[in-house]
Amino acid sequence: MAAAAGREGAPSKLVFVVTKRCYSRCVYCDIWKAKDIPGALDAELTLPEIRAIAQANSFLQWVDFTGGEPTDRPDFVEVVQSFAEACPDLLLVHFPTNGIATARIREVVAQLQRTVKARLVVTVSIDGPPELNDRLRGIRNDFAHAIESFAAVRALLGPANAFVGMTLHAHKASCGSTTMELVAATFAAINAALAQRGEAPMGWGAFHLNIPHLSQHYYANQANAGREGFGGPVHRAEVAAALEFAATQARTGSEWIARTVERIYRVEAQRYLATGRTAIVCSALLSTAYLSEKGEVYPCTIWDKPLGNVRQTGYALLPLVEQARQNGVRRAIATRKCPNCWTPCEAHPAILASPLRSALALSGLR
Repeated sequence: MAAAAGREGAPSKLVFVVTKRCYSRCVYCDIWKAKDIPGALDAELTLPEIRAIAQANSFLQWVDFTGGEPTDRPDFVEVVQSFAEACPDLLLVHFPTNGIATARIREVVAQLQRTVKARLVVTVSIDGPPELNDRLRGIRNDFAHAIESFAAVRALLGPANAFVGMTLHAHKASCGSTTMELVAATFAAINAALAQRGEAPMGWGAFHLNIPHLSQHYYANQANAGREGFGGPVHRAEVAAALEFAATQARTGSEWIARTVERIYRVEAQRYLATGRTAIVCSALLSTAYLSEKGEVYPCTIWDKPLGNVRQTGYALLPLVEQARQNGVRRAIATRKCPNCWTPCEAHPAILASPLRSALALSGLR
């Protein structure tokens, strides 16, 4: 019971926003607008500060570096290396990328592959077939760049460590095709583009589907809530149907544990879309925490509840996490009094932290 309430142990996973700089222009996310607002990128954590954070939190085993576009930070390789050097038990490093700057992304991955012992996993964002993807992400030829980057990353890391992530924003009311139709069309378009390059096809196991969410402190997209049915009941029903469709496809291109976690994620995602809740308790502030580019700590990517700044704690996370636990924030999460979400950042560690509950969820039992 104490562990469920989050009163024990240090988080093993950190979601770390390394910068809000991004040159995508996604219609559903306003992170990219920060670079055009005077002063918005000021006071981002410096490399010496990040090294201090890594040293003060050497217990971390899994770091998810995100943005913005992580590789838009010139010292991103050094940022990751800081954690690799300071955290002896670091097992997994992941970062998503918009895939725009292929040459830079390839070089970043190559450098990290040479210098970081932890497993490196990279997800390239593609949100639809070429024309729709480019419109949603606001960049001409974005789809083509993303394909090139995915192929480059997969060539370096192997198919078990390279993924495509599609967030299911578009729907019948916004583009004329159902979300399920778009998933099928996107998968086909990716493999057609890979075939044109003489590349091996991507299996469904490397194609991750994400539920869209609203978050003011992360995406700055709360204003999207009422636009084109974003997140409304019709959109949710379409997303659920798309997830069900994906579940029927042969899962190849990933390891069995990744396939199992993905399957549980989809089952619980459909439950979340139908009821707004999941059977699996979120592990935010128990095994995970979120660190902003300016040092602010939050429970997760979604709950806009600042817990304090690591610049005031000698760059240590645990004092802020412990204080939040004592103040009942973790208990609020455990009893679902937070906004409730099912993002991969929190869902995957929650699944791994609750194997029995996850197995029951997968079997359809409560």
